[in-house]
Amino acid sequence: MKLTKLFFRVMKIMGSRCVIYLLGIFFMSTGWAMFTVMSSLLVKNVVDAAQTGDTHRMRNVIIGNILGGVLSMVIYRAAAIAYNVEAKRAYGKLCKILYAHEVRLPYAYYEEHHSGDFMSKLSYDMEKVGSIYGSRLRRTVAPILQVLVYLVPMLMLSWQITLCLVGVNLMMLLINGVFIKPMKRVSAELAATNGKMTEKLSNLLQGMEQARMYAAGKDTVVEFVEQNKLYAKKSNRKILFTACLESANNGFDLLCALAFLMVGISFVAQGHTTLGALTAIYSLYGNFSNQFLQLGRYLPELVGCLANADNIFKFLEETEEPESWYGDGASEMQGDRADTAQTATARTDTFGKDIPAVEMSDIVYFYRQDKPLLNGFSMHVDTGESVAITGPSGCGKTTLSKLLLGLYPVKSGEIRLCGDSYEKMSNAEIRRRIAYVPQEPYLFQGSIRENIRVGRIDATEEEIVQAAKLAYAHEFIEKLENGYDTEVGERGGRLSGGQRQRIAIARAILKEAPVILLDEATSALDNESERLVNAALKDLHGQRTLLMIAHRPSTVALADRICAVASSGREDCGNLADMV
Repeated sequence: MKLTKLFFRVMKIMGSRCVIYLLGIFFMSTGWAMFTVMSSLLVKNVVDAAQTGDTHRMRNVIIGNILGGVLSMVIYRAAAIAYNVEAKRAYGKLCKILYAHEVRLPYAYYEEHHSGDFMSKLSYDMEKVGSIYGSRLRRTVAPILQVLVYLVPMLMLSWQITLCLVGVNLMMLLINGVFIKPMKRVSAELAATNGKMTEKLSNLLQGMEQARMYAAGKDTVVEFVEQNKLYAKKSNRKILFTACLESANNGFDLLCALAFLMVGISFVAQGHTTLGALTAIYSLYGNFSNQFLQLGRYLPELVGCLANADNIFKFLEETEEPESWYGDGASEMQGDRADTAQTATARTDTFGKDIPAVEMSDIVYFYRQDKPLLNGFSMHVDTGESVAITGPSGCGKTTLSKLLLGLYPVKSGEIRLCGDSYEKMSNAEIRRRIAYVPQEPYLFQGSIRENIRVGRIDATEEEIVQAAKLAYAHEFIEKLENGYDTEVGERGGRLSGGQRQRIAIARAILKEAPVILLDEATSALDNESERLVNAALKDLHGQRTLLMIAHRPSTVALADRICAVASSGREDCGNLADMV
């Protein structure tokens, strides 16, 4: 994407407040420049007064310079406050847009991309883009504005000397422009390397046991170290470019100062200008030359940050999950969010009525078109019924759960939940009606109470405890030192597998969804934990519609019916058939 297009897209995020932001930069830059001008003119008038001895005439001029300087500082300070507020607001808005987009991406995106990839975008790239609002743009624009402000009095004091100085500084700026493309390239390379480095680090942290137990773990460490070295190498290249920039700028600054003194002394001796004017020009020249240096330094850095912005915008262009996988028909169910939520909860009390909980008719789904995973599959589950879905691994059981949860759309066929077709429901409404318990439940960093309350945010303490009791979790929670306030650690690491599973079931119960879907909920548990989880499931029999993807005989025995997978192998699974 072209730099100008990237820049305008970054600014567009600010919306109408971009005007306030840009005005803040303008008045902040010109206010500070005017203060410098007033200070230089004050020096000029003081020197001229000392030379001529006419202190009475100069007094009013000097007072005017002081008042002008005070006014300039007031303008600068007010503009600085407005600028900083809008810069932080813009960064916050960008973060909000990015995080909102991240949670709206389809489930398939997370299956196809490593978490380290978008974690790098959420940290490294975001920080660089945020610096555009925070400093990079201002430091690029401010020198231009301030140079223009300085040029006016400098040209009035001595246009000959001023033009000489401008010519030398333009040469310096052209040399700095040579570094723009290399800085952009190295910034993009740094972003890519940081993403790979974050990916390797994420692998190490999430697979620490395997990394320590197997030889391949050492290879992962080596890969991370290699990526780290590559990042350091590319960082050194960027440091080298920056050092070359600063060296060239400082060298030009020294040459300009020497040339100014030689030309200035000559002009004073020939009567082309006064000592006071020369003093004022020299005073302004230091700031004038510094602004050229700043422009030469920060313009390549701004371009580098725009390369990071390109990564962010490419991420934002990833297709989001639609409101419904099945077209506009979902709008019929979206009129009033409160009504739909009440409808979903009300379904839990419709047991005994002639409304099937789940109906799947002629479902076809495939990852590869030449190898259908589900082909004409049909299933009918009555309200309050418990059904076990069994079969060998890789034959569509988990895919079936993803279709029910609305994570994927079916290729053809129809799914009905509590009497309503998926074609007339939003994905959010589908998920409100199903409570899901995976094989390895995820517990968030926080307390046990907070993790159970994930099921329903507005739940009371009594409802949380009751859900824990139904899940056979209350007894072990009470034995913990801090009870329901016990911190579970990252991913629930401070609790056993059985404890995590029972908290997940308590969360599902608290949701009060009419259907509970369990995916191998007991497959990784010891006998005692399995007994307690099965006891919880048995108590839910008749209170909720249970769909249990399972292979353990003890769990399958809890079901009213079995839905088995008829398969000839892992790679070519056949249709699913109901079996009593």
